[in-house]
Amino acid sequence: MLQGLSAYIAQALQTNEDNLPRNPQIPAQIQAKITMLQNPSLPADIINGRRWAEIGVPSSGGRSVPMSTVFALESMRAEAGQALQTLAPVLPLLEEFFAQPFPTPAIRLWYGFVIGNSGGGGSISSEDRTTYEGRTGSSRLPYDAILCHELGHSYIENESLTQFLEIYAYNIIRTGATDPLTWSYTRSWTPDAAANQDSAALMDIYKAIGPETMKHAYRAIYPLRPGYGQPLSTDVIQAFVAQVPESLKPQVAAKLAKVTF
Repeated sequence: MLQGLSAYIAQALQTNEDNLPRNPQIPAQIQAKITMLQNPSLPADIINGRRWAEIGVPSSGGRSVPMSTVFALESMRAEAGQALQTLAPVLPLLEEFFAQPFPTPAIRLWYGFVIGNSGGGGSISSEDRTTYEGRTGSSRLPYDAILCHELGHSYIENESLTQFLEIYAYNIIRTGATDPLTWSYTRSWTPDAAANQDSAALMDIYKAIGPETMKHAYRAIYPLRPGYGQPLSTDVIQAFVAQVPESLKPQVAAKLAKVTF
């Protein structure tokens, strides 16, 4: 579980140092992470303090996927454990959505080492909840939705497609409702607004075609690996639209053309 700890700490330190000049509004929070990571005893403190936890998450085919967290400070223990419990139901939901086993044999959550969040390939780097909620206002994304998002990146790199997964997973797990008009969290989506793009355009598509067709569309584009930070390719759009009822194809194609990253 602790394999790569020193290398990750060095990587996290570099990430925070790079982010410091780019984020002049939160220098104290970033500098606090830098100071923590520069402590030469941090790796030994994590090991000797057993600052980690692991659970097994039931998965498709009767297997169990190990999901572990390594957290930077003892004060983060409860929050890191809560993060694992938040992620646990997201994994089988994503497996069902894609009709694909989770793409990595294990998941590791690095908790509290950085400001900001990233994910993919079964690895998540997550800012601790206390720091995140302390530095952001009331309009912030729910912390648990961010965890859903970063786990979703193990299936899909494209940011907008993953933002839809984030919204879907967050709401389905909490309410069981598939109607997006009843969801409490939608990234401020205004249904069918002319200006909708990116995840808002995908929400419009979901509202129009429903959950089962949306799943089939995602399953069709999954092998095409839509890339991060770029518009959807013609191949991806065609594969998606092919799953949609004929009468809705033009509308869906127009919305997909508004997915820009």
